[in-house]
Amino acid sequence: MSLSSSFRDFSLAELFQLVDQGRKSGCLTVCTLPSAEVADSKTHYYYIWFREGRIVAAAHRLDGKGLVSKLTERGWLNQHSQGKLSPPASTGKPLGLNLKTEGVLTSEQLNLLFASQLYQVRDLFEIYKGIFKLDSKAALPWNEMTGLTLGALEVALMALRALKNWQVLADVIPEPDCGVQSLTNIPQMRLHAFEQQVWERASGISLEAIALQMNEPTIKVQQAAFRLRLAGLVEEVPLLTSMPVGSQTATILKPVQSQIGISFLQNLVGFLRSKA
Repeated sequence: MSLSSSFRDFSLAELFQLVDQGRKSGCLTVCTLPSAEVADSKTHYYYIWFREGRIVAAAHRLDGKGLVSKLTERGWLNQHSQGKLSPPASTGKPLGLNLKTEGVLTSEQLNLLFASQLYQVRDLFEIYKGIFKLDSKAALPWNEMTGLTLGALEVALMALRALKNWQVLADVIPEPDCGVQSLTNIPQMRLHAFEQQVWERASGISLEAIALQMNEPTIKVQQAAFRLRLAGLVEEVPLLTSMPVGSQTATILKPVQSQIGISFLQNLVGFLRSKA
């Protein structure tokens, strides 16, 4: 089964959260759309492969030669070495591991290759105009795999910490007057110091109040809260507010609003029910 939508309906960060928590496998195709604000902008395609919620490879092509191209550019693989290797698909092993077994690559070189693939993924978080399709039936790309993997959620958090243009997530980050509440006593993943401080103060109060306590810009706290929400460490909660009604004061709850369209939600439910 496949899941498709626009980044205006669902952010890449939230999609990675879905893949990680659902331990999904398959290929994510990302298509960037031309922007009227950028001269000579064109449509580009990128591909990310997952296995049980973890990223195993990324490339900007589907001919199976992305990793070999990187190796050739770095001078780590020549035609003679290529001819001696067994096809990865026949061995059921990633190309990177085959090369290491043959003594062509070292562990450090494999790390650098996988890091370069993750760098391509990080850049995709800057996309505002684009569409995606996640195909859970896609086969693993043995020729593009180094043999290293990393959880989709961990990759998303790394990308968000380095994100420069938060305008692309303006519709999904929590509002300044949104209340947040911690969901666990001990985080299961390593947090940055700033995220830790926000998490410790998430006791049902607003993000504005947390920013005031920390003497930090509210937008910075909003961004940290979004990352913590993706990690499952906080949740948005309604705030109790008071407003005068005649001679009395009425207490009302400010609701938490969703920005996701109904059609996408229906598609999402079907995808979650499908097998990885």
